[in-house]
Amino acid sequence: MHCWVPRPHKLTKPNLLLVHGFGANAMWQYEDLLHHPMPRFNIYVPDLLFFGDSTTDRPERTEELQAECVMWLMESHGVQKMSLVGISYGGFVGYTMAAQYQEAVEKVVLCCSVVCLEEKDLREGFFEVVHLDEVASILMSQTPDKLKELMKFAFVRPVKGVPSCFLSE
Repeated sequence: MHCWVPRPHKLTKPNLLLVHGFGANAMWQYEDLLHHPMPRFNIYVPDLLFFGDSTTDRPERTEELQAECVMWLMESHGVQKMSLVGISYGGFVGYTMAAQYQEAVEKVVLCCSVVCLEEKDLREGFFEVVHLDEVASILMSQTPDKLKELMKFAFVRPVKGVPSCFLSE
């Protein structure tokens, strides 16, 4: 697991773990923000498995695996206690870490993560989609039509008239 780590680690500073969202690597997500907390924290910014330079041979694709591997990474750097910030998918991983490793995770900030979303919320119209499977089919678009749908959700003023041949690539 690849990770940006503080040099040097200062025992007088608290540890802060920044967990990136789906579709990004860690430094793409956090690089422009690091200068704000760096004077006050030892900052750790890992690439989650299957993002950036982090890989595994294990077949699982779960938040539990991500949480386990991030915790192993932090322990390998001698970090016993930490606070964490998770954005989007990183919020799911951070929530899982906080639940599984309560003695190590002191504070948690979740951004843009719907970790408490239930199927009834979808049925009651909380979101514009009806099933979680539909969310996945939009976020991991496999057709030009689904990619157009994603663009509609992702942009305030979506681009109109993008030819399907561009979206197919």
